[in-house]
Amino acid sequence: RGRELVALCEDLCARERLWVQNPYFIPEPDAIGAFAQAVKRGVDVRIMVPSADASDMPLVQHAAHRNFQRLLESGVRIFEYERTLLHQKVMTVDGVWCAVGSSNFDDRSFETNDEITLGFLDRGLAKRLEQVFERDLEHCIELDARRWKKRGLAHRAKDNVLYLMNEVL
Repeated sequence: RGRELVALCEDLCARERLWVQNPYFIPEPDAIGAFAQAVKRGVDVRIMVPSADASDMPLVQHAAHRNFQRLLESGVRIFEYERTLLHQKVMTVDGVWCAVGSSNFDDRSFETNDEITLGFLDRGLAKRLEQVFERDLEHCIELDARRWKKRGLAHRAKDNVLYLMNEVL
């Protein structure tokens, strides 16, 4: 479902920006590719997740870290929210369309859990959600591809091992 949602936004909507706030962000390779393609088309793709230190599930954050390098190198901007657990599950597209629900951006939510996400074609709601995103940026650290690549061996090993369990985390 995550792949289809990203493809829908890419094909039908995203021309300017695609912003995601999600506490557990472990996209499939096809979704990573779709985000990269959106960036190539000139779309401002931003992902906001909690930092591992602020998360209630740091193991999930480390599993998510495995894909960050590919996303960053493709031009996706990733922000780690450091203040507390960022728990909203929101996507906005071009200030026109948005999705809000209980689904995390991971296999467990898309394939195992009973989750629901609603899509809204509502400029007012999308604008308000983008304003929340922008306000939350004040409490984030933006990741940098060069610095991310240099993170320690122990961090990379932990990320890779935990990613092997991403479907059950």
